[in-house]
Amino acid sequence: MTPAELLVWLVVVATGVATAAVSGPLLRWLPEPQAEDPPGYARLPTARFLVGVGTCASLAAAVAWTALPTSVQPLWTVLAVGGVLLAAVDQATTWLPLRLVQVTWVAMAVASLAGASLGGGWSQLVRSAAGAAAAGALYLAFWAASGGGFGFGDVRYAPLLGAAAAADGWRLLVLALVAGTLVGGVLGVARLVLRRGGSFAYAPSMLLGTYLAALTRWPG
Repeated sequence: MTPAELLVWLVVVATGVATAAVSGPLLRWLPEPQAEDPPGYARLPTARFLVGVGTCASLAAAVAWTALPTSVQPLWTVLAVGGVLLAAVDQATTWLPLRLVQVTWVAMAVASLAGASLGGGWSQLVRSAAGAAAAGALYLAFWAASGGGFGFGDVRYAPLLGAAAAADGWRLLVLALVAGTLVGGVLGVARLVLRRGGSFAYAPSMLLGTYLAALTRWPG
């Protein structure tokens, strides 16, 4: 293993450890929504939850660092930390906390500037912003077409995926959006077959689709 490869894997492990470390404080900091049955964010960071979030963050970082160029890594690191944590919260509660989404938006904006300075340039920065807007607009259209049956939290979550994917290129953005929709569709059909009603956490499908799209960029 070369020194560069060792550094990458150290970053991958550090991403998972950092995600697990910040998840507890972040979740306990979130206000509970005014709802009849609030999600209970403060109760989420059990040992099992934190290990799962940290492991998923490391896997996400491994995909990004082995498949994508250096200039987009700041954005994909935000996705591996904030994006994974949000998807995990959605999976556990079917809620996407607005405050955590907003914090991750800010982190993604800063990461976009960092990526531009690492060689991506203004073209990557503009493309990332356009990708965030396009993904948000697409999911807003889904939400409107569903008559509100589609969660608006997913509309807020989509720009994070769009920004990271478009930073690499338009092809990856399209693949990420299509793959996320397909994964969500397959899981939705499976729930119908298994006769599982209730709310459906869609953010994990969106995130998984984005990383499946990233796998197409692996060398060879």
